[in-house]
Amino acid sequence: MYGKLYKKLSDYSLIIFDMDGTMYFQKSMQVRMGIRLMMHALFDKGGMKDMKIILGYRKLREDHDSSQEADDDVFFSRLSEQYGTDMERIRQIIDRWMFVLPLDAVKLSADHDLAEVVRALLSDGKEVCIYSDYPAKDKCEALGLPKDLMIFCCGDDGIRKMKPDPEGLGFIMGHYPDIPKEKIVMTGDRKDRDALAAANAGIDSVILGRFRIQRRLLL
Repeated sequence: MYGKLYKKLSDYSLIIFDMDGTMYFQKSMQVRMGIRLMMHALFDKGGMKDMKIILGYRKLREDHDSSQEADDDVFFSRLSEQYGTDMERIRQIIDRWMFVLPLDAVKLSADHDLAEVVRALLSDGKEVCIYSDYPAKDKCEALGLPKDLMIFCCGDDGIRKMKPDPEGLGFIMGHYPDIPKEKIVMTGDRKDRDALAAANAGIDSVILGRFRIQRRLLL
């Protein structure tokens, strides 16, 4: 278990965890999926176009102004115009390659020690939840996280903006009205998203290294 990290997080009453790059090592997952996508692009009919659509979607999400509502239909419409592909086909490609096929790679890239921290915090009676810019329910299941873990995602009713906009964190805090801001912490892997969102919402943050060796310092 991350001893030092657990000791720090246990000082709080509500611990909010980012998903991608936090609960699993994103670089490891990306390498696995990158190889799979490259093979698809090289050897499957239409694979190269699929790859361009997927990379285009990721760029649109990454470059999106967080102060504006994040609407996948808008992204799909732009991609549809750019690549001359029906929006429903765009949706199917993104769903398959962004949310279904990566689940086994997510499982293989899990940070099992951090999952243990989550379980320990829950056992201690702490409020713990996941907050992600992407759908996270299936990823939580793939990682074997507790089934009763609360999950909040951009696109849920009440959350239409991505981090670092504080709207999502504000929505989450509204579910725990009796917990003061000084007892809430956001735990993630990105200073420009997770830490900044926390600062914008007036709460503390803990940023973890993206590589296993960096996190070993917290053991």
